[in-house]
Amino acid sequence: MNRIVRRFLASILLVWAVFTLTFFLSRWAPGSPFQGERKLPPEIMRSILAYYHLDRPLPVQYWEALKKTAMGDWGSSFKNPGIRVSEIIGQALPVSLTLGGVALLEALFLSLILGTWMALSKGPVKGFLRSLTSFEVALPSFLLAALLIDLFSVRLGLFPPALWSGWRSVLLPSFAMAIAPSGYLARLFATSLEETIRSPHYQAARGRGIRPFQLLLSHGWLLSLNAVVSILGPVSASFLTGSFVVESLFAIPGIGRVFVLSVTNRDYPLIMGTTLVYTMFLVGMTLLGDLIGEWIDPRVRAL
Repeated sequence: MNRIVRRFLASILLVWAVFTLTFFLSRWAPGSPFQGERKLPPEIMRSILAYYHLDRPLPVQYWEALKKTAMGDWGSSFKNPGIRVSEIIGQALPVSLTLGGVALLEALFLSLILGTWMALSKGPVKGFLRSLTSFEVALPSFLLAALLIDLFSVRLGLFPPALWSGWRSVLLPSFAMAIAPSGYLARLFATSLEETIRSPHYQAARGRGIRPFQLLLSHGWLLSLNAVVSILGPVSASFLTGSFVVESLFAIPGIGRVFVLSVTNRDYPLIMGTTLVYTMFLVGMTLLGDLIGEWIDPRVRAL
């Protein structure tokens, strides 16, 4: 429990550090959020900066932003005046969570099947599976997404090529996001399962005459799953952060696409809001992975 408390306190510092870096880097970047193709007159520019309090000294802006963020107030979008950042994120986040959740389930299913097959196989089959998972890890999601759109949407017409409309629009982008993590998780699970099978505990259970499939599930999978659960937090967050390109390619109105547009438009409040949502999601999923890991394997509590 003390370990979880220490991680929680460290996570608060991490969120603060990300907030600080995001604030200053967005301000120091060249350009202006209000400068379009035509240059605005100096009087109008000064009026806009004063309206958004951007004419104040940077430390004052930082302190005001920190106080508002601590109260959950990210302000209004520069690009869409009058629309709260929380409202934009509230509309986009469920889309990304749905897409990421489906991708995570697909990745876990593929990794458990491939990992178990790899751990139990030998010779050329094992070598083929290792090569297959290495290829999955190396395959960029944006390339796979483009190939899936070309084959299943453009040529075969089985799935919509873009937009977010019904369950059919979830399958291709989620599969594109799931392939690379499934390869990594499969190799990790296979290594852990191989060690479990060689352990005296597993061999003693086999000697008691337990059926092979039941032995694999109750003694093999259960103990080996902790290796996957231990990185489930970062992997889950990677589905959210990995949605940048995939959501843009499929024109999905998720938070990844919102983040890309906020950076393009230099929308400071929206950049801050989306960045902190990503950070808090990563922190939360990592802590959740630690708790689940302790529940699955009590030996972790002694660490």
